[in-house]
Order: sequence, then structure tokens, then C-alpha cells
Amino acid sequence: MTRPNAAAVARTAVAVAAALTVVATVLAVGYRRDPAGLGLAALVLLFLSVPLVGAAVVRGEPGNPVGWTLLACGVSVPLAVGAFVYSHARYTPLAGWLDGWPWTPALTLVPVLGVLLFPDGRLPSRRWRPVLWLALAVLAAQLLNELFAPHLLDHPQRANPTALPGPAGAVADALGASIVLVPPLATLNAWAVQRRPRTPALRLLTPAAWLIAASWWACGVAVVATGDSNDALGAELSGLVVLAVTAWLAIRRHGLYDVRKVVNRALVYTGLSLAVLAVYLAVAAGARALGAPVLSGPVAAVATLLAALPLREALQRLANRISYGDRDDPYAALVRLGHRLEDAAAADEVLPGVARTVREALRLPYVAIDLGPARVDSGTPTVCDEYPLTFAGETIGALRAGRREPDQPFTPAEARLLAGLAGQVAAAGHAVSLTRDLRRSRERLVSATEEERRRIRRDLHDGLGPGLAGVVLGLRRARRDIATDPAAVADRLDALTEQVQLAVGEVRRLVYGLRPPALDELGLVGALREQGLGLGDFDVAGPPGALALPAAVEVAAYRIALEAMTNVARHAGAGRASVRITLDGALTVEVADEGVGLPDGYRAGVGIASMRERAAELGGDCTVTAAGPHGTVVRACLPLEPS
Repeated sequence: MTRPNAAAVARTAVAVAAALTVVATVLAVGYRRDPAGLGLAALVLLFLSVPLVGAAVVRGEPGNPVGWTLLACGVSVPLAVGAFVYSHARYTPLAGWLDGWPWTPALTLVPVLGVLLFPDGRLPSRRWRPVLWLALAVLAAQLLNELFAPHLLDHPQRANPTALPGPAGAVADALGASIVLVPPLATLNAWAVQRRPRTPALRLLTPAAWLIAASWWACGVAVVATGDSNDALGAELSGLVVLAVTAWLAIRRHGLYDVRKVVNRALVYTGLSLAVLAVYLAVAAGARALGAPVLSGPVAAVATLLAALPLREALQRLANRISYGDRDDPYAALVRLGHRLEDAAAADEVLPGVARTVREALRLPYVAIDLGPARVDSGTPTVCDEYPLTFAGETIGALRAGRREPDQPFTPAEARLLAGLAGQVAAAGHAVSLTRDLRRSRERLVSATEEERRRIRRDLHDGLGPGLAGVVLGLRRARRDIATDPAAVADRLDALTEQVQLAVGEVRRLVYGLRPPALDELGLVGALREQGLGLGDFDVAGPPGALALPAAVEVAAYRIALEAMTNVARHAGAGRASVRITLDGALTVEVADEGVGLPDGYRAGVGIASMRERAAELGGDCTVTAAGPHGTVVRACLPLEPS
């Protein structure tokens, strides 16, 4: 069988086991209101782990008989328990017949065969072949006995509907004695597990195999001591409890299956069955109390039908909330995320809190937020789907959501919700990035200010200072020698003039580093227009006349515009570009081109980061967006007064 077909069969078997579990639970609670009935109900609910593990094995290794063994056992247990309860409460031939042969795969299949073949479906060695043949013979003998013996297993006074007549039926009846071979076989199989090389799975199964074997020996002791096979039921069922608990541990420890789906359906249908039963009994009792016993049945049936649909919807919403969180209520997920953002006291707490909130809101195993080179996460890593974090047209990171089951992607509704949450996370991530960048820019500003002061001091002390000192000394020597050697003094003055010119050049260099002279000579618009002539075909426009701007704002606007114009000339491939300067409560600089535009998923480089930092230092902002149908727009808005 191919892997997809095997997986489909396994899912069907799990669904059948879940449905039978609901039926058996309702029957046990409805007909056996005693500790035994409650114990049987708890057993079938607990045993739901066995078909889940079987389905996980079948999905991974379709050819491994261990998976199919666990599936058969998982379906048979609730079937046998349900038939047992019903046939002892209200006997029917079908219920009595089902209270027979399903007990063989339920009780005997795993101890005599499944444990022997665990975990890879192969025998420990060829020497174990006789044990395998004996196990298959015992299973066949038990099935033949229960299917074709004259009387039913749990109802010996009742005739078996599928009994064989005459000597064949007698032979089938005699085959029931093969059950005495089950305890030795279970013990041999436990020894086989003990002898295999140690693996995590075998370390988990080894004590369970010995306990299951012990339960069968306890059955034999109970039968010998009391003479009644019904007294062995408790010991037999204890082996099922051990198997179920071991399967749940395997699911929990190794993540074999997404239990949410099965638990979700079990909650819905168990709750619906109990609620419908309660409505039926209540309405029927009310009708009888009002003196209309004839109408009690039809009225109760109609009331049950009317209540079933709204009850199912309400139970489904409740089960989805328990299993999947706010998946069906996007507004609640957004509100929870908003509260998380409101409660964050510091920027470093925002993203970890957001990741934890998204994971808890959707009951996900893992959520991670990648923002630049940094990652914050919550939960245990698993197979993830990735959703880009996009802000103002720029991809700033990614939201990684772990699947509840590795091979099953999110539903379309969940994918839409996660994409919507990614937009909110992107806004939060952008705010965190701005806060971090602002903090780093302030630190760099303080450091840069000190470095600039140190540089100017060094240049003045080591360059301009000695040069001017040399000029002063030369002038003094010229004054002293002007009367005695005028020709030498003239040559010396020429040399001093060159030194003074060098000093003037040094002063200009220092001044330009502090503030471009073109701003004072031409103003912001004129200075940019002059730069545009050298870089390419730029159309620079702005308010006429000189602009009365704060010095820091004017320098920042000039540097940002010049960086954007340089990027256009180098990377845009545009024929023309425009620079617009506007003044309306704030200074706005906009550089637009019609070039190749921004690449998909681009990340800001050093130049763009520098422009943003210059704007952020003055309390403004700088954005880089795509312009339709092609091109790029850089827009910086700088407040004219400090915030």
C-alpha cells in the first residue's frame, strides 16, 4: 500500500475509533451507573491513544505491521466494550455476537504479536520464527472459537449466530483452550523486547511489555481460583490500561500525533451525545408527568432534533476554543495581541511577549519572530510556515508559526489570521526597531560628537596651530632683518604667504566638515540644484528665496537629499528624477525617480539607514517606498522645532 493510501486508511481508522469511543462511553455511563461502568468509560477514553500511535506508525512506515496491529487493537477495544455493556443491559443477537470475537484483537493481538515485532515489524532473529507461527496460530484459534463455536463468549446460554454445525462446531469450541498459551507467549515477547538494543522507544515499551504479560498471568490465577472467566476481566483490562498509558507517553514524549483533532471531535460528539440524551430523558419525563405518556416519545424526539443543531454548534465553538484558541475569533486574537502590546513596559519585552501571545492565542507549539539578524521565539521548534513582516512596503522580518502536526499545513482561515497578525507584529517590530535604532543613534551621536571634538582639536593643534605659529615666528624674523637684508625678507614673506594660504585651506576644510558652505552661499534649494547638475538630470524645486531654517534641520535635509540623489544616480537607471522641497509646519524633502524601483523583499542598506538616523535624530522620519508603476520615492519629514 502506498504512503498516501495508508495515511488515508489510518485517518479513517482513527475516526472510527473516535466514534466508537463516544458510543462506548455513552453506553457505559448510560447503562452502568456504577464504578465498573465509569471504569469502562474511562478505559475507552484513555485507550484512544493506541490508534493514534498506530496511525502515526502507518503514516511513517506503511509496511510496518506494528502500526496496523495498534490500529486494529484501537478500533476493537471500544467496539468490544460497547457491545459488552449493551448486550448485558439489553441483549440482541448482534450485540452478543460483537461481545465475542472483537475481544481477540482487543486483548490478544498486541501481547502475542505486536510486542514481538516492535518496533520495526521484524523478528529479533530467525530463531524467533516458531514463536511467530505459534502466535499466529493462537490468534487464529481464538478467532475461530469466537466466530464458529456453538455458544457466545460472554453469553454461554445464547446460541452463536455464526456457529458451525456438528463436529466443526465442536472443533471450534475446543480451540478456545488455546488461550492458555497467551501468558507464556506474552512473557516470551517481553523477553524479546528486553533483549533488543536499547532505543528510546524500547526503553518506554519494555516495562509495559512485562506488565502486560503479568496481567495475563493474573488472569490465569483469577480463573483457577474462582472457576469463572468473568472474574479475570479486571486483570485483562489492566493490560489495556498499561498499553494506553504507554501510548499516551509516546505521543507526549515523541510528538507522534496531533491529538487536538481527535480530542476536539471526541469533546463535541461526547458532549452532544450526553446533552441529547439528557434532553430526551428530560422531555420524556416531563411529558409523562403531565399525563401524556403516549406523546412522551414523539415529543422528546422532536425536542431532541430541534436542540441537536444549536447544541452541536455551541459545543464545536467550545471545543475549538479549547483545542485551537482564538482561531475562529480573529477579533479576540487581535484584542489579546493589543493588550500584550499595551502591557509591555520596555521595548525589549515587546517581541517576546508578542511571540508568546500569538502562540497562546492559537494554541501553537512554536512561534518565532525574525527581525533583522535577531530572533525571539516561544515554544518548542517544529516545522514552521513563514509569513513576511512588511511595513511601509519594506520586508523587515518574518513571523514563523509552528504547525501543530508537521505534515499538515494550516487551514486557509488560520493562514489568513496569521497573515493578519503578521501585519500587527510588523508594526510592533517596526516600532521596536525604531526605538532600538533611536537608542543606538543617540549613543552614536554622543560618541560622534566627542570624536568630532577630538578631531577638530587634533587638527587645530597638530595642523593649523603649528602652521600659524611658524608664520608668527617668520614675521618676527622678517621684521628684525628688514633693514639689513630686504631681499631675503621679501623671499621670506613669499614663503609665509604660502603658509597662510595653506592655513586658510585647512580652515575651509574644517568648516565644510561642520557645515557645507554652499548652504550659506546658495541656500538649501540652490545647494541641491548645484549638486544635481553634477550627478545627473535632476529637477530641483522648492520655495523661492532664502529659507529661514534651523541649522541642524538644514544640514540634515541637505545630507538626506544628497544621499538619495546619489542612490538614484548609481542604482535607479532613471532618465530623470525630481527633488521637491516643501515647507508647511515642517520641512519635507522628497526625491522621486522613474527607475527600476525596489527589488522584492529588499532590506535597507547603510545609506538608507543613515538617512533614517539623521531624520530620527531630529524627531522626524524618512521613508522609502515604491512608486507606481515603477520607480522609488524617498520622503523625509523634519520638524522645524525640537520635540
